[in-house]
Amino acid sequence: MFGRARQLQTRVDQLAREVRVLEDLVARLAHRAGAGAAELAQLRGQTQPGITPEIRSLVVQGKHIPAIKAYREATGAGLKEAKDAIDALRDGRT
Repeated sequence: MFGRARQLQTRVDQLAREVRVLEDLVARLAHRAGAGAAELAQLRGQTQPGITPEIRSLVVQGKHIPAIKAYREATGAGLKEAKDAIDALRDGRT
């Protein structure tokens, strides 16, 4: 049990380092592109992992079950997580 917890914590720490590197890269690229902090924050707010244009289209068309299936395929999410994500998109909560 403790060995597994240690492995998981090591992986979390590694991912946290990778996220910091990627955030730094995004900041550098935004600076080079002339995007200010406000624009970058706005763009980040519009980013929804797993919500592809295809999924948005399915939701707009009222095809929620195919949207949930597509979300699950795109993200590997479970059924409840995918349904919650699609419901939030449909209701404008994201």
